[in-house]
Amino acid sequence: MPEQTFSSLELLEKKTGLKKDANAGRKNALKNYFGKGGIIRVDLGPKNAKGWPALVYPTKLRLRALIRDKEKLRSNYSKKRKSWEKKLRDAEFYNVSTFVRQFSSPLYWKHFLQMARNPDYKADAEKTKLPMHLVSDPRWQPMIKMFIEDLEYRKQLTETVENSIVYKKNKKLARYASQLADFRKTESNKNITELDKKLKEIDECLDSYKKLAEWANE
Repeated sequence: MPEQTFSSLELLEKKTGLKKDANAGRKNALKNYFGKGGIIRVDLGPKNAKGWPALVYPTKLRLRALIRDKEKLRSNYSKKRKSWEKKLRDAEFYNVSTFVRQFSSPLYWKHFLQMARNPDYKADAEKTKLPMHLVSDPRWQPMIKMFIEDLEYRKQLTETVENSIVYKKNKKLARYASQLADFRKTESNKNITELDKKLKEIDECLDSYKKLAEWANE
């Protein structure tokens, strides 16, 4: 029987006489398959009971391999998406979680007492906008501890914030912490969007391959 290769649904319909309403789901899958550069080869001999010619290529074996590879890729991308979702949640709740955790830190209560009893300490803490809400963050805890417990360090840090060009426009020690959280949210959203796009493309491919596999089994 004659065989012919096709790379578009229009040519397939024209050559095989497929009806316009013949298995719309399969036709949509074929449009997506052809749109991504796929080709098929069919036997132009007798059609099956549903009016479709026999599918010669891709073979059942080839389609099983394609489906297996795409499902594996989808699983990997889904894991990456979950990881970025966690990073996004962590960034979104960073300020809330650090604010709550500060009250369980002994350093917070040392700071609280200093603020109440020592006017000089209170003035320095206000000048530097000491980020006590970050006391539970390992990246900020050493600096905060030194500020609370070491007078010389506190005075040096206060002078730096007051006079350094680095703090000229924003006299806030922890401004980079909020900037970092914003950056992480932006990066997480960006990666989630990219992964969603890839997952959508994979799902479209999987749908195409599965519809072709149904055809190959007729």
